[in-house]
Amino acid sequence: MPDDASVQVPEDQPIVEVLRAINESGSRFALVVDAQAHLVGIATDGDIRRGFITGASLNDPINTVMNPAPVVAKDTLSKEAVGSLLSERISYIPVVDEEDRVKGVISYRDRSIAVDAKSRSICVLGMGYVGVTMSVVLADAGFTVHGYDIDEAVLEGLRQGQSPFHEVGLDAYLHRNLGVRLHPVSSLKEVDADIYVITVGTPVNPETKIPRIEYIEAAAKTIGSRLKHGDLVVLRSTVPVGVTRKVVLPALEKESGLIAGEDFLLSFAPERTVEGSAVPELRQLPQVVGGFNKKSTAVTSAMFGEVTSTIIDAGSLEGAEMVKILNNTFRDVKFAYANDMALLSRELGLDLHRLIAAANDGYPRDKIPVPSPGVGGPCLTKDGYLLKYSAKGLQSQPRLTDLAREVNEQMPHALLKEIENFLKGLGKTQVKVLLVGLAFKGQPETSDLRDSTSLIFLEQLKELKEPETAVFAYDAVVEPTEIEELGVTPTTIEDGFQDADAILILNNHRSHASLDLFDLLKRTSRPCLFLDGWRAFDPEDVQELGHVEYLGVGSG
Repeated sequence: MPDDASVQVPEDQPIVEVLRAINESGSRFALVVDAQAHLVGIATDGDIRRGFITGASLNDPINTVMNPAPVVAKDTLSKEAVGSLLSERISYIPVVDEEDRVKGVISYRDRSIAVDAKSRSICVLGMGYVGVTMSVVLADAGFTVHGYDIDEAVLEGLRQGQSPFHEVGLDAYLHRNLGVRLHPVSSLKEVDADIYVITVGTPVNPETKIPRIEYIEAAAKTIGSRLKHGDLVVLRSTVPVGVTRKVVLPALEKESGLIAGEDFLLSFAPERTVEGSAVPELRQLPQVVGGFNKKSTAVTSAMFGEVTSTIIDAGSLEGAEMVKILNNTFRDVKFAYANDMALLSRELGLDLHRLIAAANDGYPRDKIPVPSPGVGGPCLTKDGYLLKYSAKGLQSQPRLTDLAREVNEQMPHALLKEIENFLKGLGKTQVKVLLVGLAFKGQPETSDLRDSTSLIFLEQLKELKEPETAVFAYDAVVEPTEIEELGVTPTTIEDGFQDADAILILNNHRSHASLDLFDLLKRTSRPCLFLDGWRAFDPEDVQELGHVEYLGVGSG
């Protein structure tokens, strides 16, 4: 058993000497023992102060002010049993043997005894990217996991061993644990869980940019109707700072009739993996945890400690919420800098890719990222707005992140203006455009189309009437049926290049660099515009074909 640097003092020792011993040891209390070393009480700073109020003096023996009936634990009890005795009000528990001799002290701060995590059943609410990947990894670590969602089609696919999205390594985890430790469910009535993890999305309103918190609140209410004493609720969705305490907590308390910190535990633990590498990163990345109280942090840490080796205490619910926003908005700002420089370099007639390579080569600090056709995906496109919402009503406002969003949202429109000018300049009544790469990113590869900048190109070109534009699309990962649902024609690379007036490479999937580009470009119309959104090809090589106009992001 761990020992919290406790002080043992004889029951007849004067209070003044006990205070001195406590102060020198750095402890907050003293264990009071008799002549046979049996525990007879515990004396905290509070016990001593209350004694002085009732007339005790510094020279009185400590047994006159001690608590003679403290909560104790036998050294034969399990860690979980001892941990269940701890609370905000009972921060330390003396551990004694069968003869009441002190063997040590268990502290509320000691995470290792807070819970035997694997003995708890977990329910994950929301079978999207975050929920599914987390569920399979927790199940693979030995937990019993119930994956809940309101979309029966998603659940049925999971029951058949089919992931609702493409994620490297996911299928193996799913097949290994499905029906063994992982159970997709459509109702919480099917679940007897001890830990609930909320992973539902927090989109922003496309017009107002105000985050939609109602999905989080609905999930909390659903959990609240099932919540029981001792349960833990973990919010994992990215939210504005304060949502866990101001929205989730009151919803849980209202629906359950229980009190946070006393009857149930609550924490925020952000998901920080990257799509395409989520499964390995869940096991590799440090897990940030912010608890409503110390035990909430301890139990959440114990759960994630079965998955990853490093747990970081953010200090509070709000601190952990802010960590996720910090990670994503910082990346958005970095990319905005590169994109801002790309627009400037083009007007200056400079090749920004070449300049960035020169700036980064051998320079040990502040690597500059390459520019792109825009910044998409379900995280970076909204988290700047979550930060702004977090600062609502405050004197300090996040100005740089606002500007970064503006730059990154402007990027595809700046390129589209050039593309449209080229197409109109052809003098044709009808043109063909091929989009290559619709998922919001290519590396690590994903099939996720949410908030992809490619869709901005797609929608604007579909609406172009002068000339009328036939849009075709190819993606190395996204299924043709999904492309068709977007209102465009799926195609092969070869057929897509045939007689095309414009080719737009819009994400950085590794397969693009291995295309036989020169053979493919010979199939296009003359002239043809080639947008190399991620600098997969050498501009000079492309332009040697003569009939191809090269348009690069950041190329003069």
